Amino acid sequence: MPGGRSASAQAAMVMGIAQPTQGLHATPACLAARDGIGHNVTMTDYDFPSSEASTAFTLTPIGRIASDYPDKFGIPRQPGLASTARATLTLAPPFDDPLTVRGLDAFSHLWLTFVFHQSPTRWTPLVRPPRLGGNAKHGVFATRSTHRPNRLGLSLVELVKIETHHGVTLHLRGHDLVDGTPVLDIKPYLAWAEALPEARSGFAPAPPPSLPVTFSATAEAALLRRRDGDSLRELIRQVLAQDPRPAYHKNAQNTSERRYGVRLRDVDVRFHPSASNGIEAMHVEDIVVASSPA
Repeated sequence: MPGGRSASAQAAMVMGIAQPTQGLHATPACLAARDGIGHNVTMTDYDFPSSEASTAFTLTPIGRIASDYPDKFGIPRQPGLASTARATLTLAPPFDDPLTVRGLDAFSHLWLTFVFHQSPTRWTPLVRPPRLGGNAKHGVFATRSTHRPNRLGLSLVELVKIETHHGVTLHLRGHDLVDGTPVLDIKPYLAWAEALPEARSGFAPAPPPSLPVTFSATAEAALLRRRDGDSLRELIRQVLAQDPRPAYHKNAQNTSERRYGVRLRDVDVRFHPSASNGIEAMHVEDIVVASSPA
């Protein structure tokens, strides 16, 4: 059988029963399990000598994110950098019982464990953090790269409100999650236990610098025509201030001649880098309704 598994062991994994796997000697075996809401979650079980055993687990998403970020490009690389970014987390059966969130509204922030479902399953032990310009390599476990062995992510988000009229929906803000993200777990954030101002932060000891963002008359007019114009303007400003361009573009020649587009909510935002008096900025040329779903 593929990966050295018996038929019964493979069937157990698909059914959500975790069983130990022994004596694996070939290449990593990838296990695909239905996530309970129509998508696959793939976990990778690495090989061990025959004298050892590993246990693979099937993780079932408890819900899915609907987000201001239809695409990966433009999403801030950490939560909280775009505080106006909105999202909802709708819990799936059987986790959508209102009893599961009783008392959760007493907390202002939550930890979400999720899957980088748009990232490839392949990973490497060394990655190039964008914070370092894409040049220096660090171990994958010394970074927050999306290209991880199990593609698991952790995000600290603000809880705005909880709706329990039809199932359970959490309204969130300040997130860094692409639309459709499968969420595996929710935990309340405890400031007294988890806020450690004395902690060392390696190659990212401080927030990244923010760039000024300017809007053309055309872009401003497009915002004035929208009911959510004010919040969309602030979301665009916060996202572009983080400079979403690929790291290798930032130090390239003639960067002001490049044009970029980022999808936010239901619009395409067209922008380019600019410079005035030696100060780099991002300039929004136009904001148009997206022609097709992301």
